[in-house]
Amino acid sequence: MPKLSKHEESPWKAVNQLGDKYEKYSHEITHITLNGVIDILGGKLRKAHEDAPLIFKGKIQYNPKNGKPIALKDWKRLETAIAKYLGIEKQALQGRMTSDSYFLGTLINRMSDEYKKRNQNLAKYNLENPDWKAYGYTDFDRDMMAVSEQGTGIYLQNVTDGMRGKIQSILVEGIREKKPSHRVFQDLWDSEVDLNRDWDRVIRTETAYASNNGLLISQLRQEPEEEYIFMIGMSAPDACPHCLRLVSEKIVVLLQEAPTSGDKIKVEGTEYTTIWPGKSNYGRKAINYWAAVTIHPYCRCSWTRWFIELEELLGIK
Repeated sequence: MPKLSKHEESPWKAVNQLGDKYEKYSHEITHITLNGVIDILGGKLRKAHEDAPLIFKGKIQYNPKNGKPIALKDWKRLETAIAKYLGIEKQALQGRMTSDSYFLGTLINRMSDEYKKRNQNLAKYNLENPDWKAYGYTDFDRDMMAVSEQGTGIYLQNVTDGMRGKIQSILVEGIREKKPSHRVFQDLWDSEVDLNRDWDRVIRTETAYASNNGLLISQLRQEPEEEYIFMIGMSAPDACPHCLRLVSEKIVVLLQEAPTSGDKIKVEGTEYTTIWPGKSNYGRKAINYWAAVTIHPYCRCSWTRWFIELEELLGIK
């Protein structure tokens, strides 16, 4: 299977920058968590941070060399503090990230062709307090957003659960091997890169998926009377073979919902692949991937409006 790289870039500069923004935020969560754990274990903070640490009263004695490893009751208290902090951050992250991504995709779609060509920075978009009704979002669209947010929350929960497990395993192994505290603290810091990579996978995947959903919904609501809305795929030059095969410069028909079977329809005798908001490759093996909102984890491909009349004019057909 081809390597799926997080370095694939979205054709929309602002989508890449939104991913960068939330990656930075999540890395801060990792940093605060590790800082807090080390502080609670009696270590001197080597990477100070002004944000509030974990809420935990007192210290935990970590000194396996003296026969005083962490007691089970102390670990339970520490685990509760970690879970509470990560739960608050996870809840805030999933809500804001989903809303920002959907609305960014909506605004990108509503731009004129000239502004699309300029490929504006994220700072040019005001994502605060979106008025979904003003952009034609229906109750069904909002329900889809809610489901998308829940899905993102599940993936983020997996990350935070993994973080708690990683911290616990480092402490347990430290006790078993009777490592001095400074070695255990270094092991915790060494885990930061891997923990951040877990955040990055979810954030890069979900911001692209949600922004594309917002773009497609916006296009449907912008042309509610149009029988067939054609879209063309946009992929990065270094996109994987799946994206080059299924998305790059491929013309598809955008539907409100899935056809009764498969994903093909005929328009004036020509068969086209169809996409719709929410279409994904979840549960599919790579060999069975089909054109979707995004194709795979880390996918940064997107779609934009296409007018079928241009095919003849440009000699495509």
